[in-house]
Amino acid sequence: MNQKKMYSYVLKQIHKLGFKDYILFMDNDIYRSFYAKELLQPKVSVYYRRDNLSTPYWAKHAPRLEPLLCSKSDCVVANSSQLAEAVRPYNKNAFDVGQGVDLTAYSEALNYAIPADIQPIKKPIVGYIGWITTRRLDADLIYSIAKKRPDVSYVLVGSEDDDFKNHPLHQLENVHFLGNKDPEDVPSYINAFDICINPQIINKITIGNYPRKIDEYLAFGKPTIATHTNMMNYFKDYVWLCKTDEDYLQAIDSAIEDTDATIKEKRIAFANEHTWENSVNKIYSHIKL
Repeated sequence: MNQKKMYSYVLKQIHKLGFKDYILFMDNDIYRSFYAKELLQPKVSVYYRRDNLSTPYWAKHAPRLEPLLCSKSDCVVANSSQLAEAVRPYNKNAFDVGQGVDLTAYSEALNYAIPADIQPIKKPIVGYIGWITTRRLDADLIYSIAKKRPDVSYVLVGSEDDDFKNHPLHQLENVHFLGNKDPEDVPSYINAFDICINPQIINKITIGNYPRKIDEYLAFGKPTIATHTNMMNYFKDYVWLCKTDEDYLQAIDSAIEDTDATIKEKRIAFANEHTWENSVNKIYSHIKL
C-alpha cells in the first residue's frame, strides 16, 4: 500500500517530465523498491548490491526478500565479485562493476597541514580512519599488535561503539583515539599517517565488502596493511594482506622500510582507476535496452 502511494506520485512526475524508456536503479533498497518494477514499468530494472545487509535491522526480512528482488530484476550489479556471486543463483545477469570513489581530495600534492592533535604523537604512526566498531574491526587484534610493538604509535580516527570505548586498548600509551572528524578533514589525517591499516574482523558484513578506505589510503601512496579476505585479493599487488597478529607485525616492519617511490606511484595510479565514471560505464555495459 505504501509503495502504491509512493510510486503513483513518482509516475506523475515521470509523465510530467516526459521520460520515455526509463531505467529503474535500486541502490541496495530492498523494502521500498520491492514492488517498484511492477508499479513503474521501467524499460530495464537494475538492482545495485553494494552491501551484505545482515545487521539486526535487515536480518528479519532481507534474507527472504533480497533473493526475490534479484530474481525479478533484469540485471544485478555489485561492487565486489563476492557480492555478485552470492546472488547469481537467483539471477544469472549478476555482475561485478567495481566501486566508484571520489578521490579528488586525496592527494599528497594538495599539501595538507598536519592536524594539531596528531602532531605530538611519536612516529612511526600506524593509522585507521572510519567507524570504529566491533562489527567491522578486530579490537583484540589491534590490542595484540599494539602491545607487542610499543615503539609504534597506533592512531584511530572516528567515532567508537561501546565495545571499543570499554576495550583495554584505551589503557595502552601508544594507542590514540582522536574522535570523529569532519569529512573534509579526513584526508589531512590519512596524509599524516606513515602506514595505514584496515584490521577487519571477518564476518558476513566484511567478507565481501569493498573497503573504499583502501583506495583513499592508496591515493596518497601510503603503505597499507589489511586483513586478508576474498575481496582484498583484488588489492594484493598493492597491500600487505594478513591473517594473524604476527602477519601484521611482519607487515608493519616491511612497511616501515618501504621507501620505494615507484611502488608509491603504482599505488596512487591503481587507486585512481576506481572512479565513478569507470564504475558507471561498467553498469551501462550490462544494461540491455
